[in-house]
Amino acid sequence: MTLLCTRFAAAFPLWILLGGLWAWLQPAAWTWFKDWIEPGLGLIMLGMGLTLTAADFAAVAKRPGAVAAGVAAQFSIMPVTGWLIAQAFDLEPGLALGLILVACCPGGTASNVICYLARANVAMSVLMTLCSTLAAILMTPVLTQWLAGKYLPVDAAALFRSMLLVVLLPLVVGILVN
Repeated sequence: MTLLCTRFAAAFPLWILLGGLWAWLQPAAWTWFKDWIEPGLGLIMLGMGLTLTAADFAAVAKRPGAVAAGVAAQFSIMPVTGWLIAQAFDLEPGLALGLILVACCPGGTASNVICYLARANVAMSVLMTLCSTLAAILMTPVLTQWLAGKYLPVDAAALFRSMLLVVLLPLVVGILVN
């Protein structure tokens, strides 16, 4: 069973490509999932929490500069790259705005899963996700306005609630259960 799980996990990029292709060709086959995104992400974060201990976070806390550097890169490199791509390909305003908005948003649960599969520092990834999600409440609208020339309202309370329910709460429960 372990070998099967290892092989399945090793083929993760293939599953992502196949799932993306399927969703592209048959979007209606995936619309049912919209109601399960938050619970699904919460379940994934619970699983991440079950693999972590308080000592993992204590080790990361000894290197706050690494978390700060990751968050700073998230809100500098990504947004500027999105803007540069929009400029380089002379995207129509709607596409350019969408690309820049996505580039101004923080990393998410998927990055934590990729870190786990890569056997990287999951605690560091989770803390970067948490910090960048908190920073996004201010940074996403500011960067979007600056780079896209328009202000997009962000419901900070809903974003904060979502961060607590999807990232922090399941993670803490997983750590406590572990």
